Amino acid sequence: MIIETIIISAKKIFSSKIVIELIAVILLFILSLLGLFNSFNRFSENTLTQLTGRRSLDSSIIIIHINAADIEKLGGWPLKRSYYALLIGKLTNLGVSKIGIEVLLSSNSATQSIYNDLLNEEIKRSGRVVVSSLVSNDGTGSGRADSIIYSQPKLDNSNLVSGHLNYISDDGIYIPNSLQSNGKSEKSFSSALANKDFKNNRLKINFYNSWKNYQNYSLLDFFRIVEENDNNLVNFKNKIVLVGVSDPSIAKTISTGFDNELPGIALHAFALDNILTNRSLNFRLSPYLAFVFMLPLIVIILMKIKLQRTYAVIIYVFGFLFIAYIFLTFFFVEINYSALLIPAIAFLIIEFSFNLSESKAELLYTFNESEILKRVLSVKEEELTGLKSQLATSSDEFHGEFKSKIILLEDEISRLEKWKDDNEPDIIPTEKETITAFEGMVFRSDVMQNLVEMLKKFSTSDATTLILGESGSGKELVAHAIHNLGKRKDKNFIAVNCAALPESLLESELFGHVKGAFTNAITDRKGKFELADGGTIFLDEIGETTENFQAKLLRVIQFGEIQKVGATNIKLVDVRLIAATNKNLVERVKEKLFREDLYYRLNVLKLELPPLRERIDDIELLAHHFIRLEDSELKISKAVLDSLTKNEWKGNVRELESVIKRAVIFAKSEGRKIIQLNDLSEEYRKVDRSNLEDLILESLRHKFFSHSSINETAKELGNINRTVVSENLRGVFFKTYVANSFDFDKTITQLAQTDDEESLGRLKSKAETYIENLQKDLVKLKVKEFEDIKSAFASKYKNLPAKFHSYLDETVKDLLKKMPV
Repeated sequence: MIIETIIISAKKIFSSKIVIELIAVILLFILSLLGLFNSFNRFSENTLTQLTGRRSLDSSIIIIHINAADIEKLGGWPLKRSYYALLIGKLTNLGVSKIGIEVLLSSNSATQSIYNDLLNEEIKRSGRVVVSSLVSNDGTGSGRADSIIYSQPKLDNSNLVSGHLNYISDDGIYIPNSLQSNGKSEKSFSSALANKDFKNNRLKINFYNSWKNYQNYSLLDFFRIVEENDNNLVNFKNKIVLVGVSDPSIAKTISTGFDNELPGIALHAFALDNILTNRSLNFRLSPYLAFVFMLPLIVIILMKIKLQRTYAVIIYVFGFLFIAYIFLTFFFVEINYSALLIPAIAFLIIEFSFNLSESKAELLYTFNESEILKRVLSVKEEELTGLKSQLATSSDEFHGEFKSKIILLEDEISRLEKWKDDNEPDIIPTEKETITAFEGMVFRSDVMQNLVEMLKKFSTSDATTLILGESGSGKELVAHAIHNLGKRKDKNFIAVNCAALPESLLESELFGHVKGAFTNAITDRKGKFELADGGTIFLDEIGETTENFQAKLLRVIQFGEIQKVGATNIKLVDVRLIAATNKNLVERVKEKLFREDLYYRLNVLKLELPPLRERIDDIELLAHHFIRLEDSELKISKAVLDSLTKNEWKGNVRELESVIKRAVIFAKSEGRKIIQLNDLSEEYRKVDRSNLEDLILESLRHKFFSHSSINETAKELGNINRTVVSENLRGVFFKTYVANSFDFDKTITQLAQTDDEESLGRLKSKAETYIENLQKDLVKLKVKEFEDIKSAFASKYKNLPAKFHSYLDETVKDLLKKMPV
């Protein structure tokens, strides 16, 4: 039992597509952990950082940067040491807590030596200066050189605090906490300024804003505000001031999510900020935790249903991005984005490629079936020509036999031609034809043209209009057209379905109510007539109203007066009334169900809408119109249109629209660009047509399901592969077996359509083989989970046309239920 379960799992796991997906995912995961996709990590981190928005910067940091304009005005680069001495003196007098000189003041410039004493004196007086240094390697001893390059003031005064400017650019910007060289240890520039070591050996900088949002000044701007004794100078007290170059032609720059060019001075400002606020990215999830995140993706790959897998991976990706966003935003923890996202993206690409291949294979089968049916039609037409020729020269003895064969053949050809029509799209009506689209109404029939001409005349008047027509014939559309063409088109059009509201609510809905008029009337409310004042009100299904309401409506029509429910005062309204009904009002007047005086008030202008069955010429146009609204690329077959024109359409245009919407859903679900008869529900299919399974079954019946019938049928249908014939027969059996609730004998009788014992016996023998083969394999597997069984039964689905797969599923499930526990 355990071994067989393992075998099933192995077959499932090592099916070709899953193997490719698993290998790709695991390989990319490993390569990501090895750092192959660090640029992707950096891009992902920058994107997520931007999504979090700009976070507040540490206000204790001020940047004084030397830009291109400063350099030009101060005599070019390098600047004289006297400027640095002056700057340090001013900052010291302002009471800053630390001064970081990010510029490496080298000792090899003779022109600067005369100012060194002045600079050293100011640094000594200040007692709060940190100078920069460079380490010639990364501290591992891997480089050829191995030394620390100090700024000149550090060489002159070994007790002066200094910090290295080294950083590592990998999947982000890292700064080592300290570097070793020749037994000497040099802290980083930022940790020296903060007087605080990193939590870990190196700090990964978290860039969460633009460096320009720090309080910052150019060098000359700073000297200017000092000279002017600007009020902003008080902000320097107890602050850490970083001094460096921002001119990109001198200072090396990097790119972040917020800055395309971020100079070194700003890089170290962010590093200092990260240390002071504990917001550095100093922790990355370990490969072991990354693998925990990877497990859901591996589980998804092992799922069976491809649509579920695709959606599950998409949900997984967005779920992971959400978790990564939370980690980065609130805990400053980064994840190896590439290790999880790149494998997921690779899976989706592979899945899409396989699905595309499978779709092409299905299309190929459909194409082959189409080719077979075309070939059969051609053969039948030639056969019919030959029979007619023989009929003309045959003797009376064989005349009747030839005639009956011709009748049967003509019927078969007729059904095949219907199939052909069902695979050929109808030509979309062109502008050359008499087609009119008027106020949303699509038509070409004379009866609709006459109605529209009448409608145009009615729109020039404000007279009450009555629209008669069956349900779904477009009465509200006509009412809208009258309003839109009239002088009230810029005012409100208010539609009310009188049949949808009980009388107690209808009065309040139309006339409004005042506060306290009835329970829950907590405020005054305007009615539909008041809302339509100056415009048009459309009362649909007016024939369904009560006599009491009709009396109140009559007063509105006569005097333009309405009285809100619960009110004592009268309000005048100016509305054009359009009423509609699918009832015969003349009969209802005779039956005392409708007021005669109201009928005459409504019946000033009358339009009668024709039912759809009286405007058959418009069905094709309407069908194309409704399809365009759903999907502009979708077509409709000639056979479907032929079938639609033969229906009664008791629900009129509304019913046709619903039928088209359903058909569009069914066609798109099968990936087709043409609506066919199978997309219509049974009651709307008025055309009998042949398909491949019908032809095969009919041919096998004529051959009494003999041993040679499969080969003979394959030859008869144009020398097609005998597997196509045998698999269609197997599929038709499963389909009929399921339809007959797994009644074997009833299925055989229905398929054979004969009392001939030999025919029944041969078909029964074939069908028993289908069932026995399934039963034997089920017994061998000894498992109960359908999905595991289906995976092991892959070969039984391989050649079976896809349209029969669901019936094989149901047959297997039924056999599984009947197996002894």
